[in-house]
Amino acid sequence: MEDLQTKHQSTTFGEIAYRECGAGKPAVFVHGLGLSSHFWRHQFAALAGQRRCIAPDLMAHGETQIAADQDVSFHVQADMILELLDKLEIEQFDLVGNDSGGAIAQLMAVKAPERIRSLVLTNCDVQNNWPPVALGEIREAARSGVLAAQFSNFAKEPDLFRADGSIAELVYEDRNSATDENLQRYLGPLVDDVDRRAAFDRYVGHQDHAQLTNVEANLRKLEAPALIVWGTDDVFFPTKWAYWLQGTLPNAREVVELEGAKLFFPEERADALNLHISEFWSV
Repeated sequence: MEDLQTKHQSTTFGEIAYRECGAGKPAVFVHGLGLSSHFWRHQFAALAGQRRCIAPDLMAHGETQIAADQDVSFHVQADMILELLDKLEIEQFDLVGNDSGGAIAQLMAVKAPERIRSLVLTNCDVQNNWPPVALGEIREAARSGVLAAQFSNFAKEPDLFRADGSIAELVYEDRNSATDENLQRYLGPLVDDVDRRAAFDRYVGHQDHAQLTNVEANLRKLEAPALIVWGTDDVFFPTKWAYWLQGTLPNAREVVELEGAKLFFPEERADALNLHISEFWSV
């Protein structure tokens, strides 16, 4: 499963890379900032017996190839995934998101509510917490055009990413979960050339809570059943936002709290997340 082959699909947005595994009803997984479809490898390994699992590489991430001037804002990312699914002749699907991918999943759900069979949200941007306060400096670095250069340093020297007080400590319970191999898969493609670095800076710089506050009314109309699984030790997305989602989404189940888990727990606590998703899909 680690070496699952990446496929490519031509769209009006570019050559979109995605991973696919399993059979049955489609399920779409949306990764977050600075990651790729590789993030969901443990979910694919566990859930491919239940679903046809599909995870795209967002624009400005992974192996997806786009024009230098392509819009990579979050609404457009949602449009891209919906067009990709059209190309794959997928009408209805289960939807899973983490981090900014969870925000994109919310935008997809309000753009095409009739297509969403179910929604699973893990720690992610919600309502007016986008970007979260702790990420404000990163957004400003991106808007100044210097964030990708910083990530380039991490790609070249992974120990910097795992250092004391580093980003790794913020997103992982065990910073050594950010292995050299995984960091190269995630960060290497972000900084391959000047156009990719610029696209990544645009992606991060586009964070703006108005994109979600403007769709709150439509989220409150979403009929799809929703599962919310939340790590409690996330400095970016505190548990209050999980309960905001539960109170907003009409068919949300009780929030599942994972004590001590951080933002990237789908990698570190894959077994727990996979069990909750599998049970949710089995109902």
